[in-house]
Amino acid sequence: MSHKWQTFAALISAGVGALTFAVGFIGLPAAGVTSPAAARETATVTATATATVTTSAGPAVQTEGPDGGGGGDATPPEVQWAGPLLSQQVGFDLDLVPPARGESDIDTYGFDGPKAKLYGNNYALVPEGEEPDFGECKLLATTKPQSAPAVADGRSVCLITDGGRVALATVDSADPGTGIVNLTVKVWEEETTP
Repeated sequence: MSHKWQTFAALISAGVGALTFAVGFIGLPAAGVTSPAAARETATVTATATATVTTSAGPAVQTEGPDGGGGGDATPPEVQWAGPLLSQQVGFDLDLVPPARGESDIDTYGFDGPKAKLYGNNYALVPEGEEPDFGECKLLATTKPQSAPAVADGRSVCLITDGGRVALATVDSADPGTGIVNLTVKVWEEETTP
């Protein structure tokens, strides 16, 4: 029988010890005891953040509505130059009137099969069968640029020249045998800001 009482006494002792520990650690106010965690002072911090945002909008681009009337606030720039260019592995400066060989805004150099490879700039491939206006070409050139695309006959690209002009170039024909690429190019005047 003494063994049962010893086990019983040990269980009661363990329970009282656990209860004492819990009351002391948790810091029950009824027991008048505070835990080490409760003894720490806490501070409430209120932070106020002020953000100043400055934005600048670029010039508005006129787009045509369904009736053909202008729907934008600004008039697109006039065409600075439009016409054919014959390239035999040379680049053209499209900021000049007429464009001339030199600082390359568009450079046909090499082929990918029958397609002309364009270098010297970032080009946005125009969806097949479309001829974008100034606003559409500018949007394509600034949002979908690619470097060194291979462009098939009849396809067009939009680009931004070193002088900030928007240009549309169409590959009329490309002949890998001779290295000649015939282009039709339209360059708009530089956009003015109000």
